[in-house]
Amino acid sequence: MTVGVPGVGKSTVIDLSVKILSSKGLKAVVLNYGDYMFKRLSLIGAVRNRDEIRSLPIRIQVENQAEAARMMIRDASEELQGSKGLLIVDTHLLIRTPSGYWPGLPLHVAQELKPDAIILIEASPEEILSRQARDKTRVRKDYADLAIIEEMMRMNRIEALIVASFTGAAVSIIYNREGEAEKAAQELASILESLIAEKTHYT
Repeated sequence: MTVGVPGVGKSTVIDLSVKILSSKGLKAVVLNYGDYMFKRLSLIGAVRNRDEIRSLPIRIQVENQAEAARMMIRDASEELQGSKGLLIVDTHLLIRTPSGYWPGLPLHVAQELKPDAIILIEASPEEILSRQARDKTRVRKDYADLAIIEEMMRMNRIEALIVASFTGAAVSIIYNREGEAEKAAQELASILESLIAEKTHYT
C-alpha cells in the first residue's frame, strides 16, 4: 500500500516502480482506492467526480468503503492469477473534509485489504505545494496551504503506525525530491521486490 499527501507525486513514483519491476519479469497491479470509491458511489448516484467524495457526509462514505475494498481485491485477484506479483493500493491515509480529518483507511477497510506494507511517499511541503499548483487535472484548493500539508504529513506517519499495529504491516518512508522521482521509484521497487520474494517463498 502506497500513500502520501495529495500532490506529493505518489502516482508518478508508483508508475515508474512498476516499469522497473516489469523489466525484471515481476508484475504489480496498481489500483487506486479513490477510483473504486468513486465507482461504488457513482453506482448509487452520490457523486459525479472523484473530488466530490470529500464533501459527502462521512456516514455515506463509511457505508461504502468496505464494498469498494472488496471490489478492488476481486479485480486484483483476477489480474494476478498465476503470476508472481502483488497489488499496489494507491490511496490516502487521511482525507480533509468539511467536518475534519477523516481516516482513509479505517479499521474495517484495513481488515479487508490486509496490507503487507504501508509505504509513505514524502517531499518537502514547498515541493508538494508547487506540484499541486502545476496539476490542473485535480481540484485541491482545500489542501493548498503549507501548514495543512505539514500537519497532514505528521498525521500520516501516526496513522500509518496505527494501521500497521492492527494489521502487522511494515512501514517505510521514501522521499520523492524534486527531479528525483526515478530514485524514489528505485527505492519503492526494491521494497516491492522483497515483498514479492517473501510471498513466493512462503506460498
